[in-house]
Amino acid sequence: MTPETKSAHSLPAKSVLTLIGDVKIYNPKYLIDGIIEESSLVGLIGPSGAGKTFVALDMALSMATGKDYHGLFVKKGLAILSAGEGHLGIPRRVEAWCEYYEKSLKDANFAITSHAIELFNKESFDSFCMSIDSLSIEKGNPVIIVIDTVARHMGGKDENSAKDMGELVRIADELKSKYQCSIVLVHHTGHAQKNRARGSTAYRGALDTEILIKANGIDNIYMTCEKQKDGQMFERVQFVKTKVKSSIVLSQTEFVATKKEKLSKYDQLGLDTFNEVTSETDFTIGPDIKKWRTAFYSTHTGSNKAQNKAFSRCRKNLIEFGYLKLEDDIYSLGDIET
Repeated sequence: MTPETKSAHSLPAKSVLTLIGDVKIYNPKYLIDGIIEESSLVGLIGPSGAGKTFVALDMALSMATGKDYHGLFVKKGLAILSAGEGHLGIPRRVEAWCEYYEKSLKDANFAITSHAIELFNKESFDSFCMSIDSLSIEKGNPVIIVIDTVARHMGGKDENSAKDMGELVRIADELKSKYQCSIVLVHHTGHAQKNRARGSTAYRGALDTEILIKANGIDNIYMTCEKQKDGQMFERVQFVKTKVKSSIVLSQTEFVATKKEKLSKYDQLGLDTFNEVTSETDFTIGPDIKKWRTAFYSTHTGSNKAQNKAFSRCRKNLIEFGYLKLEDDIYSLGDIET
């Protein structure tokens, strides 16, 4: 044995084991008391039209302004939203929220991106982090970063692939570790299974908390806890949409179970298939709606005449209810959509 080898063997190895009696046990610290823990990975899921973005904004703005979250304590700090869509509508939603809760828009520590960040692109990701670093000099590190939606930030990757979704989780963990903040991944539920996230189960498996958002008619939203890795599951919450200026704000209301949803079976099918055929584009459909019609007909079990009638009716209802907009023969998601 050489002196070098002997010296190396004589050095004490750093132990990776600690006796349980020597481990310090800490109570969980929350960003929103009982709902979101600090430095956690959160999935906020729901179907198209459920109100996911309104819920995410409500949470983030509570932190950004220090306002309680419907009576629950929040940790105040910088909140960041990487938005994949609705860049013109989000400032209106924020303005409405601040007016409703009598908070100053200028004093809100809330920042939004001008486009969806390409998380899988190193240059784009590094640029995003540099912007956060610059803002953090004045505002401190963010307490929460919202990625809305997963589909818009995948950069062409396959959300059904465990490998690609695993990489998304790794990137989210990198952000969480770098800024010691919580990451909220806003994601659609499946077309057939409305209570689980769309795509690979690698997404749900990595989450500390999973929150399901469902619409109850036009004006109400349910928020339920589907997973709370270390803490207690919080009870179902119901919100009512309150009109403020050209947008809406969520107000908590007493939970009331209902048996009937506002959207009919085929109206919901129309919304689901619209989302399905536009998930890789810009969530718009022009005058040629053949692809949308084909997707709708493939699930509708009636005759050709019944299919045509149901498809026509659902397009009309979705526009009337505010789920879709039709301008210059182009269908797009309405303000009520996310």
